[in-house]
Amino acid sequence: MGFSDSAKTINARKKADQLMPFIKHNMRVLDFGCGDLSLSKELVRRDKTLSITGVDVVDFNVKDIKIHFQKYDGKKIPYTHNAFDVVISYHVLHHTDKPIGFLNECLRVCRGKLLLVEPVYRHPVEIFGMTFMDWIFNVWKDRSIAMTYAFQSKTRWMQAIEARGWKIEKIIDVELLPAWFPTGRSYLFVCKKIMRKSLLMV
Repeated sequence: MGFSDSAKTINARKKADQLMPFIKHNMRVLDFGCGDLSLSKELVRRDKTLSITGVDVVDFNVKDIKIHFQKYDGKKIPYTHNAFDVVISYHVLHHTDKPIGFLNECLRVCRGKLLLVEPVYRHPVEIFGMTFMDWIFNVWKDRSIAMTYAFQSKTRWMQAIEARGWKIEKIIDVELLPAWFPTGRSYLFVCKKIMRKSLLMV
């Protein structure tokens, strides 16, 4: 295992540590923007009952018999409404040109929990440092990653999620850097779909 493979494994384990408390046995999981499947492979290694699908606009040519990969057009996730119990989007949406539009797609195909991890700025001045750090963390990767730097504030994500009828159960700081670094913070938004009363009465 080379340095880059070792770094990927450590990174995947860190992410899985954060996400696994919110994923139960036998769940259908969508890894949105799955990249090289590092996170998906770590999740299924920890719980072999999970059915994991990865979607991405880039095919990293990584195969795993336990994970279904689907390349898509970057517009509409190729699955029906409520197709997955859990949807994971880990540091993905700020790499898109329409982060709120892609949030809508993640919510559309999710019937249970959305686990959204995004870097947010506390003050607009932090966007410069966040842009630099984002470039540093992605420039070395095996495939070209879209760098749109579409960072949002914590409040903006909260408003967007709640406006779409979802409840934010928890917001967890998962940033590794000290709080005084002027590069924003990464948060895990644990979001639950709210069942409408008309549906509960059926």
